[in-house]
Amino acid sequence: MNVALITIGDEVLIGQIINRNAAWIADAVTRIGCTVVEHCVVADDSSQLTQTIDRLRASCDVLLLTGGLGPTHDDITKHVLAEYFGDDLVESAEWMEHLRLWMAMRGREITLRNAGQALTPSTAQLLTNPIGTAPGLLFDRDDIVIVAMPGVPDEMKGIMRDHVLPLLTSQMLEGGKAVTQYHTLLTTGIAESTLADLIGEPDTFLNGSSLAFLPNYQGVRLRIGVTADSQQERDRERMRVASILRERAGRFIFGHDDQTLASVVGHHLVERGETVSVAESCTGGLLGAAFTDVPGSSAWFRGGVITYSNMAKEQELGVSSSDLLRVGAVSEEVALQMATGVQAKYVTTYGVGITGIAGPDGGTPGKPVGTVWISVAGPVKNTTVRFQFGTDRRINRERSVGAALGMLWKIVR
Repeated sequence: MNVALITIGDEVLIGQIINRNAAWIADAVTRIGCTVVEHCVVADDSSQLTQTIDRLRASCDVLLLTGGLGPTHDDITKHVLAEYFGDDLVESAEWMEHLRLWMAMRGREITLRNAGQALTPSTAQLLTNPIGTAPGLLFDRDDIVIVAMPGVPDEMKGIMRDHVLPLLTSQMLEGGKAVTQYHTLLTTGIAESTLADLIGEPDTFLNGSSLAFLPNYQGVRLRIGVTADSQQERDRERMRVASILRERAGRFIFGHDDQTLASVVGHHLVERGETVSVAESCTGGLLGAAFTDVPGSSAWFRGGVITYSNMAKEQELGVSSSDLLRVGAVSEEVALQMATGVQAKYVTTYGVGITGIAGPDGGTPGKPVGTVWISVAGPVKNTTVRFQFGTDRRINRERSVGAALGMLWKIVR
């Protein structure tokens, strides 16, 4: 089933708002086996929206729209769709009643559809909004399903979960066509090119499935794509390919699908009855934030400190002032003292210390921008590693968090 997405709104088009709705929708429909063929962003302009709908209808079975369903003058979606399907009446604030009247005049049904209710072919329906006042609109006409949803992310997600995803799933099952599903293995501590060499030529074992390498700042994701008529066939093929990948690169695979490196680390800590604390300098709290993003992290994450200045390192963690003068804050000695200091401060099994030069300034020939020292203090031994990242401040901070999580994972797995 081919799906296209249209996001409506000048604020998205000109970059004032990042289009996270489209990313969420694309991921959600892909997970149930749909194929996303195109994303579009259009202005709050009726003719542009109409032209885009006309163009995309030729390439998709389902067209999902977000935005433009509010009460202001630039919210055009409901009026454009009403006119698109042949009505000129829906122009007032009482648009729902006009929409009902319009459909009744043409001998078609319009209902307020509740979650889980089956769709009647050739009807227009209002989709209840579980957390807002603006309902979604659904048209199932001329071999295409068109759904319009609010642009407010939580409202859109509610309508997708309650109505759209169940509908698409049922239609695919009824259609009996081959469906593509994806499964992702997550790796850390290995570069994309090295991982590719380790796995070898994918064509020798994929047998029609697909494999994509998707790098990010915490590792490389291995996305397996499997196409088959039945769920049993898809599961069997997915497990076969995943087994080969684990056999060849298993020591770098920390999880799968929606798991995060922080959540997997937390899972291992809970199993072992252990805890962690963090001392951060260049990352400014990003590592602690990664831990607290995990529900239930209070069971294993005790807390942390941001010791950005030398004075804070001395006062909060007991870092040696002579070492700060002799080797500097960005050094093996200071990273280790930060880790052991926070470990003692919070009485945790592990302490993590991060100190580095994030940039864009502050580098020297001996310590260029991107130099980061990370130390993990443990109950048996301490591990300290020097990393050399790039010149981009944001990327250096994110890569530092990924490297610290990867070091901790190798210890606690």
